Amino acid sequence: MYIPKHFVQSDPAVLLDVMRRHDFATLISTIDGAPFAAHVPLLVSMADGVTTIAGHVARANPHWQAMLSDPAALVIFHGPHTYVSPTLYEDANMVPTWNYIAVHARGNVVIDHSDAGKLAILSALIAHNEPGYQAQFDQMDNERRTAMLGAIVGFTMRVDQLEGKFKLGQHRLTGEKPAMQGTHETGGENQQAIAGWMKRLGYWPA
Repeated sequence: MYIPKHFVQSDPAVLLDVMRRHDFATLISTIDGAPFAAHVPLLVSMADGVTTIAGHVARANPHWQAMLSDPAALVIFHGPHTYVSPTLYEDANMVPTWNYIAVHARGNVVIDHSDAGKLAILSALIAHNEPGYQAQFDQMDNERRTAMLGAIVGFTMRVDQLEGKFKLGQHRLTGEKPAMQGTHETGGENQQAIAGWMKRLGYWPA
């Protein structure tokens, strides 16, 4: 993605945090020469400096078949975002813009048809999203479980390239930042999240 140098974020810990906070992401690969996307909940982990992404898609979804022949994929994690009014700038000739965070992960996908692999992914997703459901999941009827596992395909992706774009007003004039910060802090959930990241990264006054 296009990233002006003042918006580049390359700290692996920061990027991993964004990916885990915003783990309902967009998986993109190619089918018949055209981009194809799936919107899926994902598991993001890091071990020994290697970032791995795992998830599953419906067996009826042609996405997994395409990734068997062409495993290269892009995953987009959409962080918080918000409109920025030009009235917050000192220069009256400015125009509206948008503050946002996005992380792109690229790598090759490995398809997993094994029940053990798929159960591991499902259990990890449950542990992340609703740990209390695990006991009920474990009591599922065997026939129903077999049918459910047969209806999905698991996948993992080792991340070979990770890019972070944090467009948070850090390039604005110092005198403009308090007004922008105050607007974000008193706004909605996305605006407050942007304000939090600005403070965390030291782009705004604490």
